[in-house]
Amino acid sequence: QSPKDRAKEIEGVLDWCRTYNVKPVDDGSVPGFKKIGSIPISRRSPEERKDDVDNILTWIRAGKPEDDDMADEFKKIDTMLPKKKGQSPKDRAREIESCLDWCRQRNVTLTDEPTVAAFEKLPSVPVSKRSPEDREQDVDNILSWIRQGKPSDLDTPGDEF
Repeated sequence: QSPKDRAKEIEGVLDWCRTYNVKPVDDGSVPGFKKIGSIPISRRSPEERKDDVDNILTWIRAGKPEDDDMADEFKKIDTMLPKKKGQSPKDRAREIESCLDWCRQRNVTLTDEPTVAAFEKLPSVPVSKRSPEDREQDVDNILSWIRQGKPSDLDTPGDEF
């Protein structure tokens, strides 16, 4: 939009405001900007985080042994995070450390597993043993019985309806 076109649009708005007695007034109905909270940062120092990455990298290179003191947490995070194609062990270690740091910031424990109740088997859904054609024939018989005024012949099943 050119400056000349913009000026014409502004002039049009001002003409409309003058025609309908609309005055631009700041009555305070629109709240001002408010400050947002700070971005959460890690509680651990960069050196501690680097040590965690090194420990995880050592754990990965050692074949992910179970005897390490942090192996449970490392293994749990490693199984939860999707593996990326072509991901280096160092990148994987950084990703695990980031997740571990996130859990520490939010006081999420990784070792305590809540137990999940076992699935219960539901009973099977009853299935009609009659064919669709037989059921359609029954509907036709019932409709003709109703249309005939519900006679109580011996041939008709009187107690069933």
